[in-house]
Amino acid sequence: MSLHAASHDSPLPTPPFVPIPGMANVRDIGGYPTRGLHRQPNSSIRRGLIYRGGEPSRITPEGRTAFKALGIKKVYDIRTINEIGTEKDDTIPMAALRQPIVDLEGAERIHLNVFAEDGTIQNKTESVKNWEKLGKNTTERFIAKASEVLDNGSRLVPLFAHLAQPNPAPIYLHCTAGKDRTGTVIMLLFRLAGVPKHLVVEEYALTDLGLREETPKLVETLLKAPNLGLDEETVKQLVVAKKEYMSALCDVLDEKYGGAERYFRDVLKMSAGDVQAIRRALVVGKRPIFGEEENSARKVEIWPS
Repeated sequence: MSLHAASHDSPLPTPPFVPIPGMANVRDIGGYPTRGLHRQPNSSIRRGLIYRGGEPSRITPEGRTAFKALGIKKVYDIRTINEIGTEKDDTIPMAALRQPIVDLEGAERIHLNVFAEDGTIQNKTESVKNWEKLGKNTTERFIAKASEVLDNGSRLVPLFAHLAQPNPAPIYLHCTAGKDRTGTVIMLLFRLAGVPKHLVVEEYALTDLGLREETPKLVETLLKAPNLGLDEETVKQLVVAKKEYMSALCDVLDEKYGGAERYFRDVLKMSAGDVQAIRRALVVGKRPIFGEEENSARKVEIWPS
């Protein structure tokens, strides 16, 4: 199956996108080939197990019905506490993105903060300083923040332990937009399962389609955020899912950590049995629906001229 180029007015391709009214960028990560690692010509990522996307605070009643129908039992929220709630705080940059927690029927919410900052008073100034230190190179910014997720990977163990159980229930993984932190976690799972690097990159780039209606509003919010201090062009580059971002992160996983399996064993301290159990959960003996050449996250005009 190929993914058609999508304009602003055309529906998102399904799969991989899953329409949930009131939620953005929701997609099933299944259907990608796992060639290379398992040496099976018709193996792929299991569909209906892992969904990724943006935070659900604006979900509609119709969206709740659609979400429940997916059979999702656990919602893993990997935002910082700075991004959760209703009170605004002008002393930290990311508080501009705050949204309240919503309960989704039939699913347990599990909060796993993958950044070092915990939102306490003593960390607010440090958070701003760390953001300013990264400068304007957007690839370097992405790698710096994504590497922080990898360095704090032990906080993700409850998610991976769930997948290591026999017949794990479906899960939903989200940060705020479902782009970078969520993409980093999906990258780890894809690489562990043997999804080719270029398809990991392509899947990440689909976020530009998933957020095509949200991106202008996100840029406006970030430009107004106190203490962020970024110009419009830099913000625009930060909110898109450039292929080079994820390609560079895959290289970091290989060069710094020795690849996905060593990361799971050495950083997350997961046993060989658990790692194999995660692979068994992820990989199914079915023909991929997205192929080497067919799957292409086509360019979408985020900023119409």
